Amino acid sequence: MTLNSSLQTLSAGFVLLLALAACTPEQATTTAATPAQPGSAPATQAAPAPVAAPVVLAPVQAPVQAPVCTTCGVVRSITTVVQAGTSTGLGAAIGAVAGGLAGNQVGGGSGNTIATAAGVIGGAVLGNTIERNRNSGAMYEVIVDMEAGGQQTIMVPDATGISQGSAVNVLGGNISLR
Repeated sequence: MTLNSSLQTLSAGFVLLLALAACTPEQATTTAATPAQPGSAPATQAAPAPVAAPVVLAPVQAPVQAPVCTTCGVVRSITTVVQAGTSTGLGAAIGAVAGGLAGNQVGGGSGNTIATAAGVIGGAVLGNTIERNRNSGAMYEVIVDMEAGGQQTIMVPDATGISQGSAVNVLGGNISLR
């Protein structure tokens, strides 16, 4: 046997051993049973390589996230909104009567008639304005940045105790401090 053919036989055996070491026991028996390539030395069946015990990994738990509060938020801004009052006409009527009586007390003759007419008109305008101002009111527009995302706008009649940056709960159009 020549040195070259001995090296080929040795290298074929070494490759076979490396292949068997990398295989599972089931693969090792099928790999060892495959016929050798023509022109190479006959392969000898080697004992299967020892198989390491399987490594059991503990399951990785995802970090637990706190549930998002859907009614919680932080006040972004508070704006005072003045709502114009409504007029029923009762203020104008009362003002016209009062103005007519006051105008009738001024002057005499045609001057008295002009003063009475001016009193009726002026009294009606003044009475209507007074009624409208009396029925007006201030509301507060509160904009809240919600923890779950988005914004909510709530109109409240009293914003006492609530300020920008306050942590609040918004439920059914009502707002309360947390």
